Amino acid sequence: MGRLLDSGRLVLRCDLARSLSGSPVSVTFFGSVPPEHLDATARELAKLPEIRLCVGTAGPQNLIATVWVASLLDAQLLEVRLVEKLPHLRVADRAVALRAVKLMGRLLDAEGRAVGYEQVDVWA
Repeated sequence: MGRLLDSGRLVLRCDLARSLSGSPVSVTFFGSVPPEHLDATARELAKLPEIRLCVGTAGPQNLIATVWVASLLDAQLLEVRLVEKLPHLRVADRAVALRAVKLMGRLLDAEGRAVGYEQVDVWA
């Protein structure tokens, strides 16, 4: 794992309540990128401060990115910036999360603060 951390391909993070972050709106973009441009596109996306998750997947929408922004307008403006900056990216769909009830095994209250824990069994 040390090599992954040193290379920058794996980054440890600490989550906080979105309501306290200044960016309470979570939006997930589902994009399509030609396979030969997927890695470079994902690397560019990962540099943006709004990005919370960026993963390559199988299927027609082979790039998924979750962002935290201040408003829905900011989400739209970010999408415009993304497609201008990343010419191979085509945003096929987007989803707005109105409220998270669980994140990384933590049960959340209405403000997004951890109030409990549920063991995550990744092998189940």
